[in-house]
Amino acid sequence: MEYKWRCLIAVCFGTFMATMDFSIVNVALPTLSREFDKPPDTVVWVALASSLMVTGITLTAGRIGDLYGRKRVYITGWVIFTVGMLVASFAQTIEQLIAFRFFQAIGVALAIANGNAIVTEAFPPEQRGQALGTTGSVVGAGLMTGPIVGGLILEGLSWQAIFYLRAPIGLIAMTLAFLFIRPSAPSSELTSRKVDIPGAITLFATLSSALLAVNRGTSWGWGSPVILGLFAFSACALASFLRVESRAVSPVIALGLFKVRSYAVGVSSLALNFAGQSAVTFLMPFYLQQVRGYSTGQTGLVIATVPSMMLLLSPISGRVSDRFGFRHQTTAGIVLVSIGLLLMSTIDASTPIGLVMARLAVIGVGTSIFMSPNSASIMGSVPKERLGTASASVATARNIGNATGLAMASAILVGVASTSAGFTAARVADLPAEAILDGVTAAFLAAAAVSSLAIVASSFRGKQARPVTPPASQVAPAIQE
Repeated sequence: MEYKWRCLIAVCFGTFMATMDFSIVNVALPTLSREFDKPPDTVVWVALASSLMVTGITLTAGRIGDLYGRKRVYITGWVIFTVGMLVASFAQTIEQLIAFRFFQAIGVALAIANGNAIVTEAFPPEQRGQALGTTGSVVGAGLMTGPIVGGLILEGLSWQAIFYLRAPIGLIAMTLAFLFIRPSAPSSELTSRKVDIPGAITLFATLSSALLAVNRGTSWGWGSPVILGLFAFSACALASFLRVESRAVSPVIALGLFKVRSYAVGVSSLALNFAGQSAVTFLMPFYLQQVRGYSTGQTGLVIATVPSMMLLLSPISGRVSDRFGFRHQTTAGIVLVSIGLLLMSTIDASTPIGLVMARLAVIGVGTSIFMSPNSASIMGSVPKERLGTASASVATARNIGNATGLAMASAILVGVASTSAGFTAARVADLPAEAILDGVTAAFLAAAAVSSLAIVASSFRGKQARPVTPPASQVAPAIQE
């Protein structure tokens, strides 16, 4: 078997593991809410903790892979992730579980930051869309498997099992990476082999404070001094991050990359798309279990509609993008996602489940059409020595979108449901089903509005540009399109 295919198998297996983790935890949120007797806007931090940590350090992890070798960083990530899964299963409180998820996410960041870079380096440009489309289908497989496996596990075992039962998968991911991936040569930027710690810290501070404010805005009050202070702190941290990055010898992300239109548009539209789409995996368990009375296993099967479309269609989308280009395909995909989310805002307690799944299928088809060419556009717009940074940008944009969408959806669900019921409950499950439905549909409507912003961003996409290899003193100069 050619090296490129062995490499793709190893990376896809790891990608499957990471995406399954995200969706398997989401389907368990209602269960965790009951087990720990905590409201959804607290329990959601079991998912947000991972998204937040991954978002805050993935760009740094990608840069480390560029400088010190991607295989080494990739394998280290799966070691940390596997250990994190084991210790998470021993958590006694929701606070401990959240803390263990932070640790586990360090490993996720190290691995996913370098996955697309490893694949991109192994494949020629004319097959890059197909390769990244295959990884996109694996993302769909992981997202599809997570709700199904998680639902079945939760029906027969305790919530701890969703963590410790997956440790063997981590061992397999490490073994495949060790055997199938070639060590990459470290970057030639020997004079700048210095991790940008100030940049990583200020980026993490920017995202964490903003997400905490969005998540707690409803319960603490949007006009409260704490919430306003968090937003102000986030703005100051962002200004500091931009200042640090403009002066860093080896920045977390070279700001010059954003002068490349295909890179800037690809990253921004990806974040906006996932900010809307992430509402599906958070809201559907509450709708199906609390409003419709479905079991966790049935819930997992329904939610799997979206990733099953990704599994089936992403490779085809990648091949189409290799042959015909990027611009209109990505925009068409985002339009379908937005339509699907808008349709989800019209569901009620009596909507036939087949029609609910049809709405979810529209979202899945749109995501499949969008993801492969968008990722290929981003990865193809940077020089080889910045592939780790570009790969990390894809993962970071996706996780910024996911984390923002989760925080937004949880805040709207709790706020609207409580207002509709006329009282605030410790758990959403204690609210009337009609109030929960009001919160779910309002959150889907907001998700559709956010996703539609990605249509605007994608409309500025130009033709695919060839990356320019910069001198050692410059990084990714602007490419005129």
